[in-house]
Amino acid sequence: MKEFLDFLRKGKFRVPTCNNCNAKIWPPSNICKECFSREIRMSKLDPEGQLIEFSESFIDKNKNLGLVEISGIRVIGIINDGNVNQGSIVKLSKCGLDINNSPYYEFTPT
Repeated sequence: MKEFLDFLRKGKFRVPTCNNCNAKIWPPSNICKECFSREIRMSKLDPEGQLIEFSESFIDKNKNLGLVEISGIRVIGIINDGNVNQGSIVKLSKCGLDINNSPYYEFTPT
């Protein structure tokens, strides 16, 4: 979805939301998976979420990766700084597109 990537390119996280039924469309799409409407708007979400699961990656640089639930959607991202546990509250601190044009998300414990 072009609009979604345009926002990420600017470092802003927006989620497609259906104008008809208000469902969040994740992963991003131009069609609502609930009612099949094409009337979509980009919505700003609360940047805080709950860490569902996490692990350490040893590929390239050591990084902590986590699955975070934000406003009912789940996003995989890098967990920066601090000690975290399953259930920890984290905040989306950075997002964008990397050099390969792939989305990335970074979270910081609150």
